[in-house]
Amino acid sequence: MSKNKDRAFTVRFTEEQFHHIKEQADRAMMTPSNYIRAAAMRGKLNVILDGKLVARELNAIGNNLNQLAMLAHMGQINAVYLEQIHEDMNKLYERFFALADKEVRQ
Repeated sequence: MSKNKDRAFTVRFTEEQFHHIKEQADRAMMTPSNYIRAAAMRGKLNVILDGKLVARELNAIGNNLNQLAMLAHMGQINAVYLEQIHEDMNKLYERFFALADKEVRQ
């Protein structure tokens, strides 16, 4: 069910407040409007991860894996042992989903 947003509020902020809201919205990978709407509807909004930082880290991991794949295709490496990385990534996913689940239930 799609709900049209046909009502508007005009809200004024100080420069400091504006920049704070913009930074928080960016960290949550949300628009300022969506961030303010979510905060207002929930009473409070906790950003559990810096979305841009996580995206940058995942991009770096992807780049490293691509470099390993290219080296393997060129015959410069024969084997890559990723067991520890796999375990660490699983732990990270488990912690992330536990935090996200806790956030949803609040």
